[in-house]
Amino acid sequence: MAKPIEIQVNSIAEFAASVENLLVDASKNYPEGYAGNWYRGVAKAKSHSLTPSLYRHPTIKKIEEFLILERRMLEEFNRQNVLHSSSRSVVDDGVDLHTLFYMQHYGVPTRLLDWTSNPFIAMYFALSSARPESKGGYSEDAAVWVLDPVAWNNVALAHQTYGNAGPIFDKVVSNSYSPVKMTRNQMDPNSLPAMEERPATILGVANNPRIFAQKGVFTVFGKDMNAMDVQFDKHKFQPHCLQKLIIPKGRIDDLLKTLLQIGYTDSVTYPDLQGLVMEIKRSKGFTG
Repeated sequence: MAKPIEIQVNSIAEFAASVENLLVDASKNYPEGYAGNWYRGVAKAKSHSLTPSLYRHPTIKKIEEFLILERRMLEEFNRQNVLHSSSRSVVDDGVDLHTLFYMQHYGVPTRLLDWTSNPFIAMYFALSSARPESKGGYSEDAAVWVLDPVAWNNVALAHQTYGNAGPIFDKVVSNSYSPVKMTRNQMDPNSLPAMEERPATILGVANNPRIFAQKGVFTVFGKDMNAMDVQFDKHKFQPHCLQKLIIPKGRIDDLLKTLLQIGYTDSVTYPDLQGLVMEIKRSKGFTG
């Protein structure tokens, strides 16, 4: 199996240089201009796969069951959030995919996988989410995945004659990733055939402050439940589509300290009271 290229970085400077090199390399494929790569930070470089939270359910295995579960959670979210005024404009616009973005923000499992267009935000997530073992140290290296969103869609949506148009959010293509419809407590028989197979890069609606602050972008999964890093080989994506910057476990603490010192702090990434509390706790020596 062909695995994504891995590049080890030991400092903020090496990380920045690698980000720049990968961006320059990607830009060569787009003579008319390139908006940039996307990034996803993970605490565990080996054991964390690029799989959305919905498809990580401990007992459900079939795609039909996953999609019915997602629809039921969406309906439950719509039914019970009426007292939360901040969500009403999202739910009331009637676009299920918009509601998924909002649900994802609050931790409801969906077919969405979070990315960011800011590499240092991704690095913050990778380093700050790493948890040392009780005996000290970390069990795994951390990592920042690097995704070329245009090249990925050129393969994932090749049958759409998509071209180098970049991440999607046009109504026709987005509808093929929307939550399934239900009729009389059964999945609409047309919903599953209409859904795309492979995940696509998609621009979400910045319908909450965190998505905006974190420069949030997404991949939305279709019927193929395999992780993106598995599909990368299965569907013969180009090598530059998906790569991984490895942060050695012995460098996690030092790099996080430096990253916080240059301004990528908790309250920047989480622009609300929770972020402020996280920052105060960290500054006073509390962890977790």
